[in-house]
Amino acid sequence: MSSRFYYDNITLDRAHHLRMDDNWLSSSLDGDAIRIIPVWRNQSLIITSGNANSRPNAAILSGNAADIVRRNTRTLVFLGIKDDIIYCAADLSHVEDPHSTILPKETSFEDLRRLATTLNPIKAGYLAYARALIYWHQGHQFCGTCGHPTKSSRAGHERVCLNSECDKSHFPRTDPAVIVLVTHPTEDKCLLGHNKKFQGLRFSTIAGFVEPGEMLEQAVVREVFEETNIQVVDVVYKASQPWPFPASIMLGFRAQAVTTEIICHDEELAEARWFSRAEVLEMATNRKILPPTNLSISRWLIDCWVSEN
Repeated sequence: MSSRFYYDNITLDRAHHLRMDDNWLSSSLDGDAIRIIPVWRNQSLIITSGNANSRPNAAILSGNAADIVRRNTRTLVFLGIKDDIIYCAADLSHVEDPHSTILPKETSFEDLRRLATTLNPIKAGYLAYARALIYWHQGHQFCGTCGHPTKSSRAGHERVCLNSECDKSHFPRTDPAVIVLVTHPTEDKCLLGHNKKFQGLRFSTIAGFVEPGEMLEQAVVREVFEETNIQVVDVVYKASQPWPFPASIMLGFRAQAVTTEIICHDEELAEARWFSRAEVLEMATNRKILPPTNLSISRWLIDCWVSEN
């Protein structure tokens, strides 16, 4: 599959069959065919040259640097294999200052989401995958059923309750979220909202999490109405994008409005507006009102609509 969005083109073979052997990973870690992706308190390791104008690059460690991190991590997770190279994520969150003794110079931990599209897309996908799995491990140190501690199993893709009377297995979960480009009844405008959490006056498509017992299409209808008072029909699935912030997948849709009066019912959106194609195109140039970032599914949904004219 070709990559359309950020984080969607992980080229690793996830090698599910190898995870089943609990001894395989520990016996495969010696040698040069290992790459380690460190995570520290939900941040990803980035190579910096010390030059403020240089482009950041994902830090995927090998050799002695990888071995040092592996020996200092509390959680090591197998990610996959590429060209006979084994890739793993390593959690260093327990270390107060990992740069003091563990990590190479000219690296720093950064918020992966803040870096947006500045990283190589494939490497950014690796970092996002590592971040998501480490985040899951951090939140499942104890069994949600009985409260006893859990241990990592299946090369980091399972945690098992240590209470023999419970023995429950826990697996990584991804939260589905719908994101939708809503068009005006006349099709000449689209509905965009400004979330209070956005930096700057940025407008994007409407989004929200799927609730239990709800179909995806029902979630689209509900979220649009809850956030903007707009009723929609003709909900059509378009594409999806991994979104590990912290553990979601964005499911993209198109829908057509049958009402036009906007009321922001809840407090998630500060404002919502109808935008013409000309107004959307102007966003990228006037810098006063900002569109979604490039390579996001939100931007793709908007661009597809604009190109239909």
